[in-house]
Amino acid sequence: MTDDPFKNRPEDLLNRAIKAGVGSLPVVGGPIAEFITFVIGEPAQERRDDFMRDIYGRIVDLEASHAEFKAETLRANEQFQATFIQAAQLSMRTIQEEKREMLRNAVLNSATIDIDENVRQMFMQYIERMTPLHVSLLKLMDDPGANPDAKQAASGMMAAGFDHIVKAAVPQLRHQDAIADRIALDLNDMGLLTSGNLRGTVSGTALLQRRSSNLGRSFLAFISEPLP
Repeated sequence: MTDDPFKNRPEDLLNRAIKAGVGSLPVVGGPIAEFITFVIGEPAQERRDDFMRDIYGRIVDLEASHAEFKAETLRANEQFQATFIQAAQLSMRTIQEEKREMLRNAVLNSATIDIDENVRQMFMQYIERMTPLHVSLLKLMDDPGANPDAKQAASGMMAAGFDHIVKAAVPQLRHQDAIADRIALDLNDMGLLTSGNLRGTVSGTALLQRRSSNLGRSFLAFISEPLP
């Protein structure tokens, strides 16, 4: 794999679909179709193509040392193919770089991780639903003691709620109690936490204990940077 498959591409199917859909509406004509294509369709296509180009580059880098990334192997890997297609579609609607990284890592990991197909589909739905703050909180709750700010906040505490270390370790949630509570409940509803209650008082030692579920830890592995 040496040539960039995204050079000099013909008009994308997305733009064709937009033009066809808008053009079929009553009273809506060419100028509006061209406007929608220019303002919406082309930028979305560029985001998707940039994403696929990034994936392609990573595969080229990895295939020399990992047999799983050779073209023949990927062609036979339906799990990788399905993840790639889903992630490419989501990349058109994603403008946060952190979320694009999650999608990229999911694609690459799908080539090497042995995962049940039902769980894989659940994880892709979770990526679509989550914000980067969801992931930040899940990572913190997976291993609070590994976070220096959380560890400092818990030191010397006789008892406190988990929100005490959330505010210390996730600055974006420091003055956003309602959002922090909502995110914790979301993660709990997805089955990624053992408890979504940030307010319950526990001992200082318990503040640094893991709160992610086994499913939550598996999800983090699925969206984490693959090993080189």
